[in-house]
Amino acid sequence: MGQQATDQRRERILSAAREVFAREGFRIAEVKTIAQTAGVGKATIYKFFESKEQLLLVIVEENLNQLRDLALRQLLSDGPPIERLEGACRVIARFIAGNQAFTRVLVQEAGEFAGEIQRRHLALVEQNMPIAEVFFSALREQGYFVALDTRSTMQLMMNLIMGTAYTWSLTGQGNLEEQAVTYLRVLVAGMRTPL
Repeated sequence: MGQQATDQRRERILSAAREVFAREGFRIAEVKTIAQTAGVGKATIYKFFESKEQLLLVIVEENLNQLRDLALRQLLSDGPPIERLEGACRVIARFIAGNQAFTRVLVQEAGEFAGEIQRRHLALVEQNMPIAEVFFSALREQGYFVALDTRSTMQLMMNLIMGTAYTWSLTGQGNLEEQAVTYLRVLVAGMRTPL
């Protein structure tokens, strides 16, 4: 079997797992159902993934990578840095809103994986720290984000977006993008002066 066919089967399995986890929840979802949805045998899933848990972690990692790519595209685009930051906030919120059912699964059922998810998330943050330093230096020159160092500022912003997404995914109330941008604007205003 060629690499392209192998990659396509892997992607079908991941897509099916996202769908089944979102529809049934992680704990209830069965590998057999994922296999049927993907149009493959159950044994095929185990050729690619050790377990249902690993499937979830791969999906989470891919989502984190997609979020990173979306944010970087905005942050590295043209325009004033503060507008690029808001653009990044918007695309992240849109991505999460577009995956509400899966986000709800993560919020409600992924507690036992929280440590591993957090570890992968922090590794991704570290990989992108040089870009963040340059970006936030430009913002600091304009008087923004002067109260904290870059790492702390990034953590605060991610906590803000993830906390907003957490509440929104459970309640389904309001527009996640508008909530996240409103909170970002409040944060930006408050971060203009040192503590």
